[in-house]
Amino acid sequence: MNTTSATATVTYSSLENWLEVIRDHKMPIFEQTVHRILLIAEDDRAPASALANIILQDAALTARLLRLANSVLYNPSTTTISTVTRAVIVLGFNVVRELCLTLVLVETLLHGQAKVRLERELAHALHAATQARALAVASGDRSPEEVFIATLLYRIGELAFWCFGNEYCDRVEQLMQTGQTPEIAQEKILGFQLSALTRRLIHEWRLTDLLQEAIDHPMRQDDRLQTLRLGQHIAHCATEFGWESDEMTHWVQRSAELLDITEAEARELLQRKATEAATMARECGASGAAKRIPLPGEEHCCVDSVFTDPSVTNNQSTIADDAIAAAPLVAVETGAEYDADPEISAYPQPDPHLQLSILRELGQAIDSANCDFSVIMELVLEGIYRGVGMDRVIFALTTPDKQFINSKYMIGFTDENGKTKSLRCKRPEKSSNILFDALDTKQAHLVTLMERRRNPNLVPAELVAQIGNVAFMVAPILINQKGIGLFIADRGLSQRPLDTESFQNFQHFVQQANFGLSVARQRKS
Repeated sequence: MNTTSATATVTYSSLENWLEVIRDHKMPIFEQTVHRILLIAEDDRAPASALANIILQDAALTARLLRLANSVLYNPSTTTISTVTRAVIVLGFNVVRELCLTLVLVETLLHGQAKVRLERELAHALHAATQARALAVASGDRSPEEVFIATLLYRIGELAFWCFGNEYCDRVEQLMQTGQTPEIAQEKILGFQLSALTRRLIHEWRLTDLLQEAIDHPMRQDDRLQTLRLGQHIAHCATEFGWESDEMTHWVQRSAELLDITEAEARELLQRKATEAATMARECGASGAAKRIPLPGEEHCCVDSVFTDPSVTNNQSTIADDAIAAAPLVAVETGAEYDADPEISAYPQPDPHLQLSILRELGQAIDSANCDFSVIMELVLEGIYRGVGMDRVIFALTTPDKQFINSKYMIGFTDENGKTKSLRCKRPEKSSNILFDALDTKQAHLVTLMERRRNPNLVPAELVAQIGNVAFMVAPILINQKGIGLFIADRGLSQRPLDTESFQNFQHFVQQANFGLSVARQRKS
């Protein structure tokens, strides 16, 4: 076998081994979540509803998204956003999708072992993506968020390696410190370059078309690809050479030519977006990465060295934080730096304050001239789930002939692949059950285990298959006193009791839904 063939064989084998390493770690969860979010626009349901449903399945993602949605960076007004549904309405579907992907990436990488290198890679990804999006917006791109996402994931192989590479990370790093280029160091230690790992992951995970095109055709001349590459170059140049370097002047000139603006205007835009990238990193929980995004001004050109040189004093080490906090157009709360959320329960806890906030948002939606059926239902669904504190909630509608009940949205019902289950119940021919009783009598019920034992036919088998032998609550959805569907909620997973207060709060949310739907119907008639 000749040398070339031997090298190719080693490279291919090593690359396959590393793909298996990534598949065996937490990256499969990242892959599944990212893939679902990227494809959500193709869902036959309203995109906002489908996206909100994915987010609500993850308590930590929900908490972080709402924190970011209420930050000065994304919500400069004083209006509080209490629900994922409202966040999608206020910020827009594409913005929330972008935020979710960023948060999922940060969460995946927070616990990686090569902390310093991961922070550098994450800082580069966030900075490059923010710059690329800014250029896309300024050039009139049809979907700047798509450019942001493609740029953010452009080096996903590098991020995955530094997250799960263990001792191989140290070996590559040590070789680089001897003066070897990253590419040569990777070849010597791994048998392949990390760019090859990126290419395989992008195709295997079926990431965006723009990202696949950028990876497969690096020399193709296209405005969107040029924007993506410029974002990468600007972030790299800021870190390696600083904002006042001749190298950066070159990329400022390129940006000015792309946007047909002056160099001074281009430089001001890029420097402002660097500060925005650092702010976003902090708000996402990646404070270490935020410190490694070089900020404008001579004292900030080498931010990375400030945080890696142990000889630097404590006063010096706050330069980047002070610059972020004092930056124009974006603000960071004092003490906002954090690396992880406080422990979040897998199951939402009853929260009276949140209930009131969601009820206010629901009232605003009902009072709106464009009162929408889906928005009302989603707010009620989220209010029951997060406000009343339930493990699972089902929103189901009847067929026009009232013979079937079909789930429309289900929170807390996902299989091992993260796919949401569905429910379909047929009206019994000779007897009845609690679901159709609730529809026919227009009454809510707290179904206890004792009732279920007394009457084995009380709960349809289809629902039993979904929730098991647990207590649950059910209430009809009414429009002008006509039943059109049901809300069903339980705490069977956490085995917490359903008390009278929870049942009353559950009913209150459903009553508000019924009121809102009746108002919406009257306005249309």
